[in-house]
Amino acid sequence: MGLFDLDGPNPWRTTEARVVFEDSRLRLHHDLVVQPDGEPGRYAYLEVIAPVVSMLALDHDDYVYLVRQWRYPWGRNSWELPSGSGEEGESPLMAAQRELAEEAGLLASHWEPLGEWYASATLDSSWHFFLARDLQQTTAHERDGAEHDMVARRVPLLRAVEAAMDGRIQHGMTIAALLRAARRLGI
Repeated sequence: MGLFDLDGPNPWRTTEARVVFEDSRLRLHHDLVVQPDGEPGRYAYLEVIAPVVSMLALDHDDYVYLVRQWRYPWGRNSWELPSGSGEEGESPLMAAQRELAEEAGLLASHWEPLGEWYASATLDSSWHFFLARDLQQTTAHERDGAEHDMVARRVPLLRAVEAAMDGRIQHGMTIAALLRAARRLGI
């Protein structure tokens, strides 16, 4: 068995699976289970229906593009990489390309996957990271109503990584993508 081997039996047993809320983007599950210790329990988790994408747009001067947006549940602004959800029929790459144009006004001719991840054991969502290079500005983008307060900023990659490490950037998906990209780029 390898150090990070994921193989192994499922110690949980679902006795009743229920969806207690659903809309076009989210499903809230509340299941009755038998836990690994053999005792009955409950498990609630949120499923994000569409894939979530985040892209680190890196220019020739090693600057990245961040966006600031008010995050309603947190009651504060947040600096993040351009991110968003896929639409019906979109691949994660297509969603990333659309979101980069919408949020940062950028097109990229080179796209490199940086992997996938899960945010939490109570959130079932497929999150995809991309490194976008060979950038050019575009005006052919339109933000949705929740993004009209968004501000885009070009920032040195090293300063963005420092902000992720010292807590000025608190968005988990952005922190993970910045650190993965920095490692991939040898920074």
